[in-house]
Amino acid sequence: MDEKLKILVVDEKEASRRLIAGIVSDIPGTDVVDAAANGRIALAKLRRFPIDLVLLDLEMSGTDNGLNTMKKIKETYPDVEVLIVSRAAGQSQPSRVDEIVAALESGAIDFVPKPSESNENTIREFRLRLLTVLGLLGARRNFRIARYPKELPVPASRSAASESGSETAAEKNASARAFRHKSRMPPIEIIAVAVSTGGPNALAKVIPLLPENIGVPILIVQHIPSPFTASLAASLNMKSAIKVREAADGEEVLPNTVYIAPGGRHTRVRKETGKPIRRYICLNDDPPENSVRPSADVLFRSLPDAYEGILSVIMTGMGNDGMKGLRAMKRKGCYCLSQTAETCTVYGMPRAVDESGLSDEKVPLERIANRIVSLIED
Repeated sequence: MDEKLKILVVDEKEASRRLIAGIVSDIPGTDVVDAAANGRIALAKLRRFPIDLVLLDLEMSGTDNGLNTMKKIKETYPDVEVLIVSRAAGQSQPSRVDEIVAALESGAIDFVPKPSESNENTIREFRLRLLTVLGLLGARRNFRIARYPKELPVPASRSAASESGSETAAEKNASARAFRHKSRMPPIEIIAVAVSTGGPNALAKVIPLLPENIGVPILIVQHIPSPFTASLAASLNMKSAIKVREAADGEEVLPNTVYIAPGGRHTRVRKETGKPIRRYICLNDDPPENSVRPSADVLFRSLPDAYEGILSVIMTGMGNDGMKGLRAMKRKGCYCLSQTAETCTVYGMPRAVDESGLSDEKVPLERIANRIVSLIED
């Protein structure tokens, strides 16, 4: 069996295709199967060759532009991963920022700035970022093979239960245990979410399903560069009944609102006693924690002093950001949902809390929104 990751490079510019293919080919464990100059050719090659990963430039002209191609790939070949490789976008280029965010929401695994042949630093950075992504994909593929060996069929009764959406006996037992645990907690006053790689797509499958009158605020730490958080918040706001915004320093934390921590800044919550009690967003530029800023640990550590009942949701992402902060919240009164391994783009952050015994329930991505609502209503 060929263990190499099979890769397709898609870029309008021949020089870029040649440069990217050359960098990738020098990485052990990869096989650049082919290259394509536009989306139409890329889709034709996907029909012909087994591909694990598409490196896709969004800046392509015509109806087969990058974003449309990205969406067609994920619709037609959902198991094929797509990594966006385009020129870096900044605050002065909102349309490109929005396009990259749209691709991430549609299922792209990540975004990596395109390297320049005349700049060794960009080539080095591209290679390092690509090594990380390829490592994640290799681990994910091995996990799927180990968990779902092809020679073992799924029992008919289990398959029927999955298709009907009904709970298995194990899920019912887990729900019963969860109810007993949740019943000992104070009422939930806030929802705290930690998410990283694969997060925009995961959030797009959760936030739009939440009701506008959920009754509590939601704070999200998504590991993403600073130009992208405002665009992500705006995109989710357009799709959702609940209000979604990028968190701003000094603003009051209000119910029925989703706050996304700004890229590049840590987010905390400060409580002011009085009648009524008020809580406020506090942003800072302290050093990164867990190699990231914003860090979920920073936000999580601030919440036990501001709220009694906390619901935390740990979603797809690499590393263990959020685990230590979750321990602090658990000492005060916190219930934790972790995304199940098979529905994660990267089973890193949820795995850290699962293996630490901090998760109260492991929930598939497609059920997270409903589970949040049911826990709030209990």
